[in-house]
Amino acid sequence: MAKQKSVAASIAAKLPPPKPAADAEQVTQTQSGDVLEARSTSRRIKTVEDLLRHIEADMQRFEIAASEATKWETGDGEGSTLELHRVFVRLKPKAGPSTRECVEAMIQAASKPLRKPLTKSVKAPKRDGLWQVLVIADTHFAKYAWRETTGGDDYDLTIAERLVGEATEELLAMGDTYKPVRRTIALLGDLFHYDTPAGTTTSGTPLERDGRLQKMIQVGCDSLLGAIERSAATVPTDVTIVNGNHDETLTWAFQRIMQERFRNDRRVRIDGRYTGRQYVTHGRNLLGFVHGHRAKRKLPQIMALEAAADWSQCPYREWHTGHFHSQAAEWQRPIETLDGVIVRTAPALCPPDDWHSVNGFIGSRQACETFIYSPEGGLTAMHVSRLQKGTT
Repeated sequence: MAKQKSVAASIAAKLPPPKPAADAEQVTQTQSGDVLEARSTSRRIKTVEDLLRHIEADMQRFEIAASEATKWETGDGEGSTLELHRVFVRLKPKAGPSTRECVEAMIQAASKPLRKPLTKSVKAPKRDGLWQVLVIADTHFAKYAWRETTGGDDYDLTIAERLVGEATEELLAMGDTYKPVRRTIALLGDLFHYDTPAGTTTSGTPLERDGRLQKMIQVGCDSLLGAIERSAATVPTDVTIVNGNHDETLTWAFQRIMQERFRNDRRVRIDGRYTGRQYVTHGRNLLGFVHGHRAKRKLPQIMALEAAADWSQCPYREWHTGHFHSQAAEWQRPIETLDGVIVRTAPALCPPDDWHSVNGFIGSRQACETFIYSPEGGLTAMHVSRLQKGTT
């Protein structure tokens, strides 16, 4: 037995020394659920960044949860030494933009150059002429709809930006022909499709969406601010905004953006109230604005209580609401009279998404509306900008 071991040792001594296994690049990847791990033992891959490049990690989707990089030296069997590296990285999906990133996106949206007023000064709006009210409801910026799965029209951020721009320009130009002394732009909520970095509504309902939160804020803000600036170029304009059920947080953030954007612009007045129901008067007209997802059947009584003084002075009373643009119930009509108060439900420019289509909430009007009121009280004219089929 001892002789056999001696012979084996003699043969092994004559063979060339084996190269270290680490001299050949070794890279392994494993995935458990959404977590991806990669390990390497190599002379070439020396850092975590080297390993990420080697595995072509998508750092738009992932972030580093843990990492380690070490090195050591070993002989190559020929009197030289090799420097070897062991690198480890664990990746997890990004949780979404941070609060800081969201705030930075809002600041960026508000910091763009202002258009200079066409006149050096603008007098306060008169109350003895025609009044135009432009209602913008349920734009749902970042809503996503694909005609192949919904049977309706496509919708994404690019389409939303175009439709809102075209509709508001058409209705503002039409309003200019009446030479109104005052214009109110009423923003009735669900302007933004979702309200959190996770892509959910204010209450936490998950949604299919187009783009990241920052992009939604940028495109939505730019579109709506553009409509306000276009209005103010021809008529003194006040803006009223109420929150929707999709975007309560972003509604109030956008209101603050508007206040800062038009702080020194005498053509524009932004309503500073943060209530979900708001009231505006002109002559003998009293209008209420609300998103409409709560207490719709009680709106006339609520108006009489919350705006009692204006109620007594204004015999013509209306509510403008949104939310029910899908007409999901028989009583959700575009216009009806409740206890002597006209209640209007505004249409939306956006088509049904997958959820609305599957649940049968289809057939809604895709449009935007404006109204002309006489100071003596009552509606003088109404105009509709309607989406033409096939334009998406």
